[in-house]
Amino acid sequence: MKIRTAKYMLKEGILNAYRNKIMSLASIGIVGASLLIFGIFYLVMTNIVYNAGILKQQSEICVYCDPELNDSQVKQVEAIIKKDERIKDYKLESKKEAFEKAKKRLLGDDTSVVEELTEDIMQVTFYVKLKDPGMSKEFISQYRKIAGVEDVDYPEAAVEFISGMSYWVTVISGFLMVILLIISMFIISNTIKLTVFARRKEINIMKYIGATDWFIRWPFIIEGIAIGIVGAAAAAFLTINGYNAVEARFNSEFLTIGTGLVKLMKANRVWNEIILIYTLVGGFIGALGSAISIRKYLHV
Repeated sequence: MKIRTAKYMLKEGILNAYRNKIMSLASIGIVGASLLIFGIFYLVMTNIVYNAGILKQQSEICVYCDPELNDSQVKQVEAIIKKDERIKDYKLESKKEAFEKAKKRLLGDDTSVVEELTEDIMQVTFYVKLKDPGMSKEFISQYRKIAGVEDVDYPEAAVEFISGMSYWVTVISGFLMVILLIISMFIISNTIKLTVFARRKEINIMKYIGATDWFIRWPFIIEGIAIGIVGAAAAAFLTINGYNAVEARFNSEFLTIGTGLVKLMKANRVWNEIILIYTLVGGFIGALGSAISIRKYLHV
């Protein structure tokens, strides 16, 4: 393709969008709104998967020792844990630490109620992290049989719930995203059809004098791509700034209440993905919508 021809097609594509300002703006708004909703579903899906991964990696298995164990017997259990190559890390919580934590959590500053109680009522606990969380069931089954271990606990239900929820959110979000993109493509197609209809006689003349289908088609495709990309830019601006505000507020609120169990990904980790996805999707649905709308006018 000659540079002069490419310039002509680009110029005509932009002028087409300008000539049909009202419908072009409407199409940009529809594309932007669709991509914004698309982005919300995408970010929800991404953050659920992100948190499911964190929960799997950070969830600790609690190995509770029998309260009657003496220090020597506790060290025997600890020796077993130290030798276990499946364990990434572990932390020992003594009876005294458990007692102080329980007092603070349940009674706050009012400790008069438990003045006669001692730390002996508590049990030593090992908080264990595995190298591979997938081995948790086997690990729990084995450690429940170890002498001196009263029980082994693991938030398995929570992990499985989040994992299952991430799957269904992915499926449902994917389905809704496809529907929204089809609607956007349909709107762009109708916008381009107005331009094509207004220039149908000109298109027919061009066909009769020997212009190729692609020479006629490209300006309209460029028009659709331009509409799609402008809509994508508007949606990306709103998505990124909105996510920045939500992420900062959400994570600070959870920090205030003292839990990091659920948090949103840092905004700078999703910027590039959002911009790239929006640009590609906006340009693609614009080009495809244009190609569909002009097809029948090329058969003369």
